[in-house]
Amino acid sequence: MLACNDTDDLNAGCSASLTAGLCAIISHELARRGISSRHLADRRVIRRRQGFRERLALAQLLPSELDALVRYLEIDMVRVAIAFEVFGDAECYPDALTLNLGNVCRALKAAVKRQGDALDCAFEPMRPALCDAVADRICQALAQHHARVEQARSALL
Repeated sequence: MLACNDTDDLNAGCSASLTAGLCAIISHELARRGISSRHLADRRVIRRRQGFRERLALAQLLPSELDALVRYLEIDMVRVAIAFEVFGDAECYPDALTLNLGNVCRALKAAVKRQGDALDCAFEPMRPALCDAVADRICQALAQHHARVEQARSALL
């Protein structure tokens, strides 16, 4: 589900729009946490703070800076990809749905590893209608989970 050549590596040629989205998420996280450019420079997350906010706003950070900021802020690249590639909006990054979809992607990765032998063969791609059905089942499961959580919250009140 990642948009960066199927890897979490920021240096692997992310698209310009994904890089811009990542910079928007970084900017939002810095503002939300009240982290200054001086703090980032003092912690050696960025090399120089002069012009940092402008370069961030223009999505003109070096790949090494992006990588350091992602690590420092503990930004989840799967959620970044989902926010941008699925929803087309950096503001979706902190949403619970984006978090849940990221967790589903990680669970899918683990399931692929568990089912390795069965999946380690040449087989035909799934028809789009079957992919849609699988996606609908996942979304229905997420919606049912949300409904149960809301029902439990209501019962506590």
